[in-house]
Amino acid sequence: MIGSFKANNPRNNFLLLIYGLALNWPLFFKPAPTTINSNDTFLFQYLFGIFNRYVNDAIIGGVAFFILFLQAVILNKISTDQKLFQRNNYLTGMSYLLITSIFHIGFSSTLVSLSLFIWILTILFNLSNHGNPKKNIFNLGLLTGFSILIFFPMFLFVFVVLFGLLIFRPFRIQEWFIVILGIITPFYFLFSFAFLLDKFEILQFPSLHFLFPKFRLSNFEIVSVFLTLLLTIIGFLFTQSNMRKLLVQSRNCWTIISTFLFFALFIPLFNKTPEFQYTIFSFAPASIFVASTFYYPEKKWFLNLSHWILFALSLINGYFFIFH
Repeated sequence: MIGSFKANNPRNNFLLLIYGLALNWPLFFKPAPTTINSNDTFLFQYLFGIFNRYVNDAIIGGVAFFILFLQAVILNKISTDQKLFQRNNYLTGMSYLLITSIFHIGFSSTLVSLSLFIWILTILFNLSNHGNPKKNIFNLGLLTGFSILIFFPMFLFVFVVLFGLLIFRPFRIQEWFIVILGIITPFYFLFSFAFLLDKFEILQFPSLHFLFPKFRLSNFEIVSVFLTLLLTIIGFLFTQSNMRKLLVQSRNCWTIISTFLFFALFIPLFNKTPEFQYTIFSFAPASIFVASTFYYPEKKWFLNLSHWILFALSLINGYFFIFH
């Protein structure tokens, strides 16, 4: 399976779809609970209320899988376009679908806001290719502001955006002003809307909580987390040892991905409820490092064994998710 996705074959997009369906089939039969949590803003609560009113659980599960698959494809396109590896492959998309399928990520504000941030990364990584990128810089801020309006702890990723702007663009105060203006624009229109309609009561933002979460994980999930963490660390080491072979643009992208992973690890600390779904923000950058683990080593027995162990754990967790 790793060999198939390591090849640069356009048909791997279809193989990726089949792979994702095989791993995420529980979402169509018993979607993960889609509820409002303590850090969902009133905007997401309103949109979710409309969405939940007109669709059933199977459709919600299908939407969740479609978003996950789209995220996997875009992450894989990022690794290809930015030449994060010497040869193009589909290992990033495979790794992301594999990791997320173990924990059955359902439709939630975290899934939507992560999609927006992946979109932000695609814009950020291409800033160097534009001679006059002011529109893209404003869009960076605008999408960041919208993501915060959907899931409040996303404010942590403002630091990632600003650090990325510092890396991919020479420092210009007007560009920093533009990105900050983009971040506050959604809030400006929201407050203007509340003022004109005299509806200030709708402006209820969640309070911040800094707590160490205590996740309730099964033994299979604990093994999955440990193995995923091990593969991520190995991938990070391989990436560092092969960094000199990459272009400067690619090295800068790896720096932002590492920064993304660092801040993503803090997201669960800013939530009142210990939901494991908050770790999905770390799955996106971690999957690229896991892809590096699958890409570089010449001895494949450990990689194949790790892949099939995770694959089996995903199926086992899916069985218990459906029938228990």
